Amino acid sequence: MKKTLLLLRDLVELYLPAASFLVMFAAFILQVFTRYALNHPVTWTSDAIVIGFVWTVLLGACYAMRNRRHVKFTLIYEKLPPRAAAWTRLAGNLVIALTFALLVLPSVRYSLFLKFQKTPVFRVPYAYVFIPFAYFAASIVGYTLSELAEDLRVIAGKLPDSADHAKGGLPS
Repeated sequence: MKKTLLLLRDLVELYLPAASFLVMFAAFILQVFTRYALNHPVTWTSDAIVIGFVWTVLLGACYAMRNRRHVKFTLIYEKLPPRAAAWTRLAGNLVIALTFALLVLPSVRYSLFLKFQKTPVFRVPYAYVFIPFAYFAASIVGYTLSELAEDLRVIAGKLPDSADHAKGGLPS
């Protein structure tokens, strides 16, 4: 069961964004070629580019968060000792986790509400276009909870330092 869930997570966070990026890129190249070389633009490429962009950004951000490769503003955080840094990160991550937790259900509801509206050319319901935001919000909560647990272990003295603070906030 665990292997299946991890495979599904990889599918959603790694392979879907890669595929959507390829589709978006190919549609973009085709759009430029047909517009400027053939002087006859195709209309469906706009839908493909927008959908590809939304899926690439939202699902790709989940993968970045999973690998702790997302952008962090750590100018002050890096200068603090491990426990103070853990308290600082704990406070910030609590805000992030609570905010995104509050967004999960409304984003699902809103995405499902949009099923009656369709994209201009493909006629794909907008529910399918924007439902990745609900996954994005839920995964941000999940990945942030693991960082919160790490911070609590640092504060309790069970861990000498958090992984990102020990490395100076930079990925290795």
